[in-house]
Amino acid sequence: MGWTEPKSNYTAESQVKPEIFNTLAENEKYLNETKITIGQVQNAEVNSTQSATRENVGDKETVKGFFGKVRKWFADLKALAFKGSVGTADIDNSAVTSAKLASSAVTSTKIGTGAVTSTKLDTNAVTTVNIADKAVTDAKIDSVSASKVTGLAAVATSGSYNDLLDKPSIGGGGGFFSPTFIVDSDAALEQWADNDKTCDFSKVLIKKGTWKCNKEIKFKNYRGGQNTCVGINLTQTKTKMVIGEEGSKLYFYVADTSTRDVYGLSTEYGDSKKETDKGYLFYGVNVEVHGANVMTDQSAYCFSSCCNLIDCTAKSDNAYSGYAFMSCMNMTNCSAEVNAQNAAYAFFGCDNLTRCVGHANAWNANRKWAGGSSVGFRDCENITKCKGSATCTPATSDYTAYGFSGCKAVSRCSKNETSSTATFTSSYYSNTRDDAYACANTANGGFNDTANS
Repeated sequence: MGWTEPKSNYTAESQVKPEIFNTLAENEKYLNETKITIGQVQNAEVNSTQSATRENVGDKETVKGFFGKVRKWFADLKALAFKGSVGTADIDNSAVTSAKLASSAVTSTKIGTGAVTSTKLDTNAVTTVNIADKAVTDAKIDSVSASKVTGLAAVATSGSYNDLLDKPSIGGGGGFFSPTFIVDSDAALEQWADNDKTCDFSKVLIKKGTWKCNKEIKFKNYRGGQNTCVGINLTQTKTKMVIGEEGSKLYFYVADTSTRDVYGLSTEYGDSKKETDKGYLFYGVNVEVHGANVMTDQSAYCFSSCCNLIDCTAKSDNAYSGYAFMSCMNMTNCSAEVNAQNAAYAFFGCDNLTRCVGHANAWNANRKWAGGSSVGFRDCENITKCKGSATCTPATSDYTAYGFSGCKAVSRCSKNETSSTATFTSSYYSNTRDDAYACANTANGGFNDTANS
């Protein structure tokens, strides 16, 4: 029994005959027997043939045709389409080139922090052949510091001359000077003061700039013991030559309440130099010291027991007792300034001085000192064409200040500034204390100008 197509050409005049109902009944029975259930649709199998080419699905497709097109799209997908992230192995060699990247497509702001690390790059991933011409420019590497580059020598990252091997000769001091150590920072100055055993301090160059140090070190004293002071122990560091560039300064200091002396550049007791000593030179060295004045006899020295000084400058400030040059010899064109509380001496116990200038000031003199509370040149010998002066507060018969005091072999010297007491006292043109040769503007007086006004 099959489907009987009902007639559709009835008219108003047509009669309703029993056959009509038979047809309807038979058709209903057919539908009940041949209907498709939901379960049948869900489990129905579709036979399809994969399309030969990738085509988009149209507005109307047969079931068979629809699945054939879908099958072609899935068949052409590769494994990379189903990965959550892309690894280096998934990218073909030379797949990414500078020519394929738009200008500024990859910038530092588009790359997350830590996105590109050495562990994420294969060995030899970046080679010369993989970098396009002009891809790396100065502008692009300005922010790359030397510390980020491996394999560099120590001097490349420290910038310190002291890390340089095969150091070149540097002009200075009237000839060629090959420094073994350079002071170009506070750290380098402290390294020198600390007598770092890994360094050679025999020839030191001071670079332009002010370098500061308050490193406490040990000095042997006349009792055989040791004093703890701030400065450089030239005996321990075995330093024989020091040259300062123009504009350089060494600054040694202690706190105002400190109980330590400041020794600046000094040799220790028992290492006194002779005027015949060779190989020693201090050229263009500028030393300033800041001492403490809270305790009696707290002292600050700039140079002590140094030999062969040319164009050196010293300034001692703030200490109870201040000394610029102490027990030095063979000095030319050196200048000194001292400002101390109770006792101030620009040049003390120095020999063989030519064209040196010194001024000392004691700003709170309250102790009697034989020879003066403040003196430009004190107990010095063989002094030629030097200028000295000194002042003190108060200035009385007990608290005196002289340009030259207790000096011998003084020739053609004069005042620097006006001294509180006098330019000369107990100073002589002769090598002995002979009043016939007391300093004066005469032949016997060594043509020393004693005017103090």
